[in-house]
Amino acid sequence: MGRPPYPQVAGVPPHAVAGSSTDSTAVRIRVTRDLGLFDVTMAAVGAMVGAAIFLLVGAAYAVSGPFVLASLALAACIAALAGTAYAELASGRPDASGGAYVWVRNALPDPSGFLSGWLSWGGHIAASALSALGLGVFLVELVRPSDPATLFGPNPVEVSLVALVVLGTSAVLHFARVHLPTRALGRLTLGKVLLIVGLILVGLLSLSSGGPPRGIPPGGVTRSLPLVLGAGILFIAFQGFEVVAQLSDQVKHPESSVPRGVFLALLLSFFVYAGFFLAILGNVPSAMLSGWPACRACLGGSEDMVLVSIPNFLGQPYVREAFLIIGVVSMYGALNSNLTAAIRTSFSMARDGLLPRAFARIGGREVPPAAVALTFVGSGILVFLTIETIAILASLAFLGLFAFVHASVIALRRRERRSGPGFRVPLVPAVPMFAIALNLAIGAILWNFPARQDSPIAPGVLASFLGVVWLAVGLLYHWSAGGREARGRSTNGSATEVRDILTTAEDRVELERYRVFLPLREFEDENLVELGARIARARNAELSLLHVVEIPRNLPPKAIRFRYVDDRIRGLQRLAKIGEALGVDTRPVVKIGHKVYEIILDTIREEAVNLLVMSWRGDRVEGDRRVFGSNIDYLIENAPCDVIVFKTQGLRKPLKRIVILSSPIWSLEGIDDLALILAEEDRAVVEVVSLASDPAEADRLKQESSRFEGRAQERGVAVQPKVVYSTQWESEALRESVEASLLMIRATSPGGLRKFALSPVEDRIVKLAKCPVLILRKWV
Repeated sequence: MGRPPYPQVAGVPPHAVAGSSTDSTAVRIRVTRDLGLFDVTMAAVGAMVGAAIFLLVGAAYAVSGPFVLASLALAACIAALAGTAYAELASGRPDASGGAYVWVRNALPDPSGFLSGWLSWGGHIAASALSALGLGVFLVELVRPSDPATLFGPNPVEVSLVALVVLGTSAVLHFARVHLPTRALGRLTLGKVLLIVGLILVGLLSLSSGGPPRGIPPGGVTRSLPLVLGAGILFIAFQGFEVVAQLSDQVKHPESSVPRGVFLALLLSFFVYAGFFLAILGNVPSAMLSGWPACRACLGGSEDMVLVSIPNFLGQPYVREAFLIIGVVSMYGALNSNLTAAIRTSFSMARDGLLPRAFARIGGREVPPAAVALTFVGSGILVFLTIETIAILASLAFLGLFAFVHASVIALRRRERRSGPGFRVPLVPAVPMFAIALNLAIGAILWNFPARQDSPIAPGVLASFLGVVWLAVGLLYHWSAGGREARGRSTNGSATEVRDILTTAEDRVELERYRVFLPLREFEDENLVELGARIARARNAELSLLHVVEIPRNLPPKAIRFRYVDDRIRGLQRLAKIGEALGVDTRPVVKIGHKVYEIILDTIREEAVNLLVMSWRGDRVEGDRRVFGSNIDYLIENAPCDVIVFKTQGLRKPLKRIVILSSPIWSLEGIDDLALILAEEDRAVVEVVSLASDPAEADRLKQESSRFEGRAQERGVAVQPKVVYSTQWESEALRESVEASLLMIRATSPGGLRKFALSPVEDRIVKLAKCPVLILRKWV
């Protein structure tokens, strides 16, 4: 069966977009895949081990009592069923990164797609509110420790106000595009988990210390309703699968890394939660836990269970401060993760016409301000409710969302009969149908969550009522405005999106072949591409052209419109023809990602690039200590290959006089080959200017120059050697640049920490030279 035809869009011919053509200059459009198994696992763990671990131990004990660990295990098992569905849909589908909303919309009839997106948005709004309220509790506790007599009662109003401030701060940082790379967040998450494990060990060691009786008193009768209620309230602890799904198009080998990451995160999170619950409940005075379900700690204030337990940990008073600080860091990470997921979901729904277009409108900071603002408003309202109510509301949303995901597995499996790579849910449709029934049953049972001292209305009743209101508002909008808009878009023609033309197959790269690599920010510098093509032709190499479309971290890579990359496709196509005209194998690629220099360095490593060629037009901010700019300087210092920086300003062709500077620290090795490549075609004269301080140095430089002269003579290139006795190399270089067509230098390392940066003299020569400058930095 042949490949489906690729769309022709906006005047771009089909062969201009990779996928259906074998044309070497077809532009490939890719989402950068730079995340591994560790990154995926930590991203999910960061969402799972966040607020719930610090805030819900009291609520879980209030309903399940001594069997709280059994409730935790049941919640993990229910989440594992959802994990199987996410593992299949996020590991082997071209639209994997869309998450539940995209899968349901493609698999099930209307309004299933809208409802899944609406539930996902609402669930992440509630999860954000839970994290913010927990931050309020812990920050207030840090500043003003609670009176033990006031615990397990209503929170003071300042807790909600602090939560609102924290929530607003996080929203502002999203709007300001202040984000850490996913890989950096993974390392921070690992550090956070290790700190929590450290607290667990301290708590477990504290169990053997003296004092009044502590821990769960013996007794109690196992009943199904308390067990299931505990699982329902804890279900939110394992809702990090959406984060994995939204990252799946950035994962290397998603068919294996995504399923492993999902199950590893679930397993790791379960053991961390179980250890934490044992450490906390084991240090609560037994008098507060006895008499369940009418115990004192069961009356209200779920978050206060932790505050009662901390004073009995060893290492006071430092452990208490450390505990609260670690809790703040953990919950703030979860808050950012959930806010980002909520913004991404609302943005995607708006682009598909299921929410107002304002939610997809990106402002000057490249962030959808309407989506950020409404997500903040929704979470801000919820922080004035109790911890239990917010947690149940979030659990209801994710239980409903996961039910839709299970149904999507059944529908897509029947429709596609997929046999490609990736995880597959066993025993379809039996397992998904069982999971759907289980999710709905758990959601219905949460209605029975009992009233608490800090809540005039039973949290289960209030959360169910709010959930129904949320669904009613969504369906009312969808059937009145959103549905008509989405249907109108679908009948007005199929506008092509970036996701429609993404190259999904991996390129076959001959790693043993010499490769010249040009990352391009703009498409006007034909001289740079011609230089790369000449070098590639002389070395029988491949010429690789790359343009990176940088997008904010809180938006999915496929969120950009096709028209945004349309000009990039045309520009790369035009430049690729330069290499094609010189008979060079040319591979133009557009990559979509979050950090330009990271993408460039990853490409260099993955493709075993031999020579990186970059352009600098001579622009420089006065007073900037970096000569080229942050990205170029960073690449010069870190690229694991030879690097050419070509200042093209003022370049005139054909070249007539090429000047190579030689000195005791400026070798001819490497730069001589480049000079011959350029001079041979333009019939230019190469002048080797040897800068020496004494005759002995001059003799050594003459010997090196004479070897170059012999090679140049064999290739018919005229060489004019010249010796200048001077220690003012910078002045002599600038003097020689006045009449030169091109000045060439092999850079030397200045030493120190910046091992591969240019020296200050080379920086000034590049800046002040009166002609174009080519600098080569050799990789050792």
